[in-house]
Amino acid sequence: MPDLRKILEELVATGTVRAALVVGRDGFIIETAGEDATHLEAVGAIAPSSLGAAEVIGLELAQGPMAQAMFEFEKGAILMSAVGSDAILVSILPAGANLGKARYDIRKFLPAIESSL
Repeated sequence: MPDLRKILEELVATGTVRAALVVGRDGFIIETAGEDATHLEAVGAIAPSSLGAAEVIGLELAQGPMAQAMFEFEKGAILMSAVGSDAILVSILPAGANLGKARYDIRKFLPAIESSL
C-alpha cells in the first residue's frame, strides 16, 4: 500500500499546490503535507459540510457524483476533491496558481491517494 504522506508530498512538490490534506467525511484529518498543519484542523472540520452542500446541489440538478469543488479567494484557491466515498482531498493553492495545471495534477494523484486509504 502506497504511503499517503509521500503521495501528498509529491503533489505539493509539483508546485501547483501549497498544502494538501486528506480528511475523512467525519471531519478528522487523515494526513497532511505542505505548510504547517497546526491551523488546518478547522479546515478539516469544515470541509465535509462544504463538499456535502455542493454534492446536494449536484444531485438536485442531476449532475452526477461530485468530482471537485473550488473556492477562489483573493490570496489563493481551495480545491476539494472526493476520494472515494469516505474521504476528501483538500488542496490549498497559492495566489496566481495555474488552476488548470493544479486540477490536472490533483486528478493525476487521486487514484494513488484513494488506493493508499
